[in-house]
Amino acid sequence: MRASDLPPIQIDRASARRANAQLALFLATTLNTRDMGMQPAQSRGGEPWMLRSTLMAMGVKPDVLGDSGKDGEDWIAIKSIPGAQVQFENTRQALVLNLPFSHLSWASTEITTNQFSAPSPSSTPGMLVNYDLFGYGTSQSRSLSASTEMRLFRSNMVLSNTMLTRYTENNQSAAMGNSQSQFSNVRLDSTYSYSFPDEMLTLRLGDTLTRSVPWSRATRIGGIQLSRNFGLQPYRTTAPIPALMGTSAVPSDISLFINGIKQYQGNVPAGPFTLNAPTGLVGTGNAQVLLTDALGRSTTLQFNFYGTNQLLAKGLSDWSVEFGWVRRNYGNSSFDYASDPAASGSWNYGLTDQLTVQTHAEATTKLLNAGAGAAWKAGGLGVLTAGTAYSHNDKQSGILGQVGYNWSNENLFTNLQATRANEGYRDTASLYDAARMKSSGRAIMGFSTPSLGNFNLGVVYLRNFGQEPQRYATFGWSRSLSSRGYVNLSVNRNLDDNRLSNVQLQMSWFLDNRMSVGSTVSHQDGDTRVSAYADQRAPSEGGWGWSTQAQSGNGGSGQARVEYIGANYEANAIMARNGNSTTAGLGASGAVIWMDGHTFASRSVYDSFAVVSTAGVPNVPIKRENVLVGKTNEDGVMLVPQIGAYRSNKISIDPMDLPAQMRVPEVDHVIVPTDRSGVLVSFALQRIRSATILLHSADGKPLPVGALVTAVDANASGDIKPQSSMIGYDGASYFDSLAANNLLRVYLPDGSRCEVRVALPDTQPNEVPLVGPVTCRSF
Repeated sequence: MRASDLPPIQIDRASARRANAQLALFLATTLNTRDMGMQPAQSRGGEPWMLRSTLMAMGVKPDVLGDSGKDGEDWIAIKSIPGAQVQFENTRQALVLNLPFSHLSWASTEITTNQFSAPSPSSTPGMLVNYDLFGYGTSQSRSLSASTEMRLFRSNMVLSNTMLTRYTENNQSAAMGNSQSQFSNVRLDSTYSYSFPDEMLTLRLGDTLTRSVPWSRATRIGGIQLSRNFGLQPYRTTAPIPALMGTSAVPSDISLFINGIKQYQGNVPAGPFTLNAPTGLVGTGNAQVLLTDALGRSTTLQFNFYGTNQLLAKGLSDWSVEFGWVRRNYGNSSFDYASDPAASGSWNYGLTDQLTVQTHAEATTKLLNAGAGAAWKAGGLGVLTAGTAYSHNDKQSGILGQVGYNWSNENLFTNLQATRANEGYRDTASLYDAARMKSSGRAIMGFSTPSLGNFNLGVVYLRNFGQEPQRYATFGWSRSLSSRGYVNLSVNRNLDDNRLSNVQLQMSWFLDNRMSVGSTVSHQDGDTRVSAYADQRAPSEGGWGWSTQAQSGNGGSGQARVEYIGANYEANAIMARNGNSTTAGLGASGAVIWMDGHTFASRSVYDSFAVVSTAGVPNVPIKRENVLVGKTNEDGVMLVPQIGAYRSNKISIDPMDLPAQMRVPEVDHVIVPTDRSGVLVSFALQRIRSATILLHSADGKPLPVGALVTAVDANASGDIKPQSSMIGYDGASYFDSLAANNLLRVYLPDGSRCEVRVALPDTQPNEVPLVGPVTCRSF
């Protein structure tokens, strides 16, 4: 049969085209510089196509993709996407796709510049007593006073008590036998507090102050209080944080500058980003975000913001509730409490980053008081505040209103506030205090320039019910004199009684970092007085300081004072003369601490502290934040005062300062003490026996370099892991931790072995003995 006799072959060209056009692929896909991994695709006519679901999973918005592909298939031609830039390499099975960021639904990359994670707070049980003693005497009287604070602490609990003790003796009538003396001992505050750091809550039982809002007053009570305490998380920012938003076309380094000062540096991927940047500024400011890509190309984004501490961040609340009995005659009586109970509560809430709402209420058996207010940030125009409260008391009602405005920038500030109450308005404090405010107001403005200094001008007004108003106009100016001094002028004019007006000009000059001299001229009610002073501050690390002052007028007056700051206390002495009267006084302050079986004397401790233990090793240098603060005593302990509560504090030992025969497993600890408490910081210092041993063979020659040596405690029994070393020149082998008696075994290069017993001599901790040569005998 001939070929021409065969039937013609029918070729389905459409099927061939579809087979060629729908070649299935898996492409290494990159979308706007982000690696999307291997994605399913098709090659149609040499062009890439992808499923709608694949593109949407990569973040492409559905409305950008249009309708489905032909023949009901859900395939999309990549080039058909508006604005698409496509690089398709069929041989490498790679697809590089760039789309406008408006086509993508990528979530914004969140960057917070003040992220901080502190270790859990801790406390060691103990007790502390702060004391402040002062006594003075004149030719006619003498006085002694003591202020004390006692604290018991454990975990998140603090039990504290403060006292004021006074003794006075008046000898004015001694010639007539009428000498008088008086002794008093008054309890001030007794409080039990327990904190919940994770919830930022503090519970107080005993004497405390009620929480107040701008239009209310705080009141001393004895009772119970539960309140929000942001101090338990001091690294948390409570004010609204400016959100600086932008888009990075490619992965870039990002830098943040606030008013020209660099605050943050990091990196961002391609796509939108939000930089949450606590500024630490109050008033208007400028932020610059600098993006730098891998090729060094830079883009700068400019932002304006207004910072304020008067608002809470969106969703954040600050509140307090109290119940108890109002404290009366505070400082004069120990247990004078009102008979009627009182309750109060305050609540502030960040409704948005621009608006914080406030509420406050008080109630007693005779009074009901409730109010509400708000603080609103009007963009860059400042912060407006307003509040109103209503009270009802014994069939009498009253209302109070308050408005305020604050604005500032680097050079200017404005503060306006006005409050007014009618006759019937009462709060809890007014039930026990005769003074009740009718109206008050202030308007203060100021500006500063580097060349002219700082200026402020204001008017202040205050009037209580039943009293005459007090109105003052004030003016102030101050300026630094390079870095060596400053000058200050203040003018206060009483608008109702010019006799109460005064003018004061002060100039100070710094001779060095501690010594300064100065003079003041003041004028009031026709009387001009001139004073001069000189002083030298005592160094904070300890030492002597002094001051002298003299003033003209009324026969002249003057005083001289000397102080001494020691490691365990502070003391001062003063001599003063005013006219014909001379006064002499002595004072001392400090603290006594009991913790972990040790007693310490210290300067007054107002915050938390640490006790460092070095396992009984004395004279070990201790550092706080890499600054030397002292050495451990003969018991191997040391007190480190003034440690920030709920803040990370680094306590460390420099191993280079340790003796050669001493080892410390950890050279630093990060501690977070709880409120007004102490923390025990233990460094497990270990005395070791290190030595260099010279090993010789039986013929008296050094063993060969590189031979392996093992050492074990010769007096120990059982399976003990040996310590290994190598022999160096002259048969020397170093071991950093040996026993008093050791068995050394040497494995020689020729396969033979030898051993020797070595006893180490007693040495000083800073000496590394050289032992030998000793003879290693074969076995």
